[in-house]
Amino acid sequence: MYYTKFPHPANFSYAQNFDPRSGMFEAGGKRFHFTAESHEGGIHHLSATRLETWRPNRPLAPLTPPPVCRSHGLEIGAHLETRVIGPDGNPWVTAPRTGSFGVCGEASLFQFEMPADARYYGMGEKWFGRLELSGVRTKFYNTDVWSDFHWSQWMEHPVDPPYFTTPYVAVKVPQGWIGFLIDNPAVTFMSTPGREGDRAFAAWQATHHTLLLGSESGEPHLWILTAESLAELTRKLQSLVGRTPLPPLWSLGFHQSRWGYGGHKDLTDLDQKFAKHEIPCSGLWLDLDYMDGFRIFQTNVDQFPNGVQSTADALAKNGRRIVPIIDPGVKQEPGYRVYDDGRKHKVFCKNPEGGEFVGIVWPGDTVFPDFIQHQVRDWWAGYAAEFRDCGFGAAWVDMNDPSTGPVDPQDMLFEDGQAAHNLHRNQYALGMQMATVEGFLRARPNERPFLLTRSGFTGTSRFSAVWTGDNVSNEFHLRISVPTTLGMSISGIPFNGPDVAGFGGDAHGELMTRWIQACFLFPFFRNHSTLESRREEPWQYPRKFRETVAHYIRLRYRFLPYLYQLFITQEESGDPIVRPVLYDFEDPEWYECNDQFMVGPELMHAPLLTVKKKEREVALPRGQGWFDLSTGRRLGASEKRAVNLNESPLLMKPGAIVPVQREVRGNSEVDLLQPVFLVNPGPDNSVSETEFVADDGLTFDYRSGARSRMGVRLIWGETVEIFTRQDSEAVGRIRPSFLLTREPKSVTLDGEPCKASAVTDTFTGSPIKLWLIE
Repeated sequence: MYYTKFPHPANFSYAQNFDPRSGMFEAGGKRFHFTAESHEGGIHHLSATRLETWRPNRPLAPLTPPPVCRSHGLEIGAHLETRVIGPDGNPWVTAPRTGSFGVCGEASLFQFEMPADARYYGMGEKWFGRLELSGVRTKFYNTDVWSDFHWSQWMEHPVDPPYFTTPYVAVKVPQGWIGFLIDNPAVTFMSTPGREGDRAFAAWQATHHTLLLGSESGEPHLWILTAESLAELTRKLQSLVGRTPLPPLWSLGFHQSRWGYGGHKDLTDLDQKFAKHEIPCSGLWLDLDYMDGFRIFQTNVDQFPNGVQSTADALAKNGRRIVPIIDPGVKQEPGYRVYDDGRKHKVFCKNPEGGEFVGIVWPGDTVFPDFIQHQVRDWWAGYAAEFRDCGFGAAWVDMNDPSTGPVDPQDMLFEDGQAAHNLHRNQYALGMQMATVEGFLRARPNERPFLLTRSGFTGTSRFSAVWTGDNVSNEFHLRISVPTTLGMSISGIPFNGPDVAGFGGDAHGELMTRWIQACFLFPFFRNHSTLESRREEPWQYPRKFRETVAHYIRLRYRFLPYLYQLFITQEESGDPIVRPVLYDFEDPEWYECNDQFMVGPELMHAPLLTVKKKEREVALPRGQGWFDLSTGRRLGASEKRAVNLNESPLLMKPGAIVPVQREVRGNSEVDLLQPVFLVNPGPDNSVSETEFVADDGLTFDYRSGARSRMGVRLIWGETVEIFTRQDSEAVGRIRPSFLLTREPKSVTLDGEPCKASAVTDTFTGSPIKLWLIE
């Protein structure tokens, strides 16, 4: 597998003599069948089939498009040249007249001519370090970065491809937005045109002048989505690939992990120290050390002398759960229960000689369940259910790229040895996620499962959160964590985040502080470090760093009511939790913004992503009235400002309503029934509205109506009028209070005059003055 070599359009034979009545066309002397379908909402599907060339794809998580509609948003010519018609009824992009669709052996290629000023975004997890992706060649093939690339590259340079595959690109064109999704679990690739003035070492290194969307094998399927805004486009994509089910509330807290934590002794020590320092933490994570000789689903009894459940019960008193690692590889060892049972049920991948494929990873000689097969996923789910029942609160699934160590994975065959490795590699981790979640649901049918994965594919959003793989404690990985997370968020993988402070290497105090600040409102928030690195628990740092790190972790919990509402919105409509500023403010000034982002529609975060500088430019969308929670100042224009160690500029837009907890807590408790609505007034005579939802944060009961709901409406003027509407008390009455960023002349609450009391509060910087209404 060549990661940096790509099929060249000149080597393809292109479609001709298309017959729209039969759907047949010719390419390279062979006949193929072509299908073009339009679905409601400006979603289109192009596909080509020929059994002699491609086996039908077997997607584990099929897409869920809206119904087919009669009015086509596509125009197809005699050479399959495709014109995509936008919502305005006009062509938005067009394929070349000769070269729209081509084949080269098992490879296939779609081409589109794009406007010169087009901008490109998404592509899922990419470590390019920038949000806008013009002039990029990239391959989609899940790798084990630290194993598959030299350390001098992944240490502080972009690596491609990394762990996760999402072959999707969102393109800004003059009329609106177009999304292209390659629906093929085999190896795929893209090439985006560069912009005028882009430099290359040599002319032949520049990307092709057309947008290239291809597959090296597998049946070609391309989905095209059109929308007037990035937000509309992303919602359509998320509906197509699967929205993220509402996770348990505890999973949105802070998580502490380290390769080296073993079992009861380490976990209870961590529990006591988090309590002593009054730092909330919801999950204590175990890497390989809890296992019995790297045997999955088999715990080392010495690590848990009284059993896992006994330790779990002790941690639960402080609201913490144990989250162990599970790898897919099974130690090839007769007498080991999981191996013997798997061999009996013929669940392992085969090699070309018909025997078990053997890799070399942590257990030594290792075999791998064939998660592409339903019966194998069912077998795995049985062990996952047993594992969940023994006291573990969740799991993280690692090495599921799949990593085979120094052994070439191409000999790892799927579907009982009948399918080549590359046909399913990218969805292997997805199959593991599906099986593990199924097992957790068997064990706890009414409890929302939580799973974290390293690798995955389109559809992972339905089953698992994602961390962006093994990274390093340095400024390069700190900087790329923002555009990487944003790229995934608009590519259908909204529940994601990096290993905060870096997995490998040593995170010194200032680097740890800046990384915690940058990510404290990310969808997933975990510190994780390797065995050889310095300890990274908050109390391991000198006071000036420790206190700031602890404050931002506590602040995470204060903002959990808001983050929880954003996850509710994700499940219902598909909006990502964090997103580019461009998502909410579509203006050319945000086309290439890599270091500021929106947290939902109300907050903009501009963290300092370096330890070398102590200032940064804080850019603002046009308009007055942004409120800086780090300084208490109201801003009307962009500014360059110093950023002290305790500061991270977090701005509320005019008219924002953000539900938070009333005070900073030193524990993991979250009370959704007593929200404080943090409010930044809008212009006089404007109106702000929101809906707040509370449930038990753990079960699926909310799906049958077990939710309390409150509507909130504020009218701005000399008198601030606040109206609340209790729509449901299914889990209790919601008792709100309000914090205003500006002193009102007078206030009414549900028609009654009330008092606004001045209070001092601290968010992302110095203490600021606010006005409390109860």
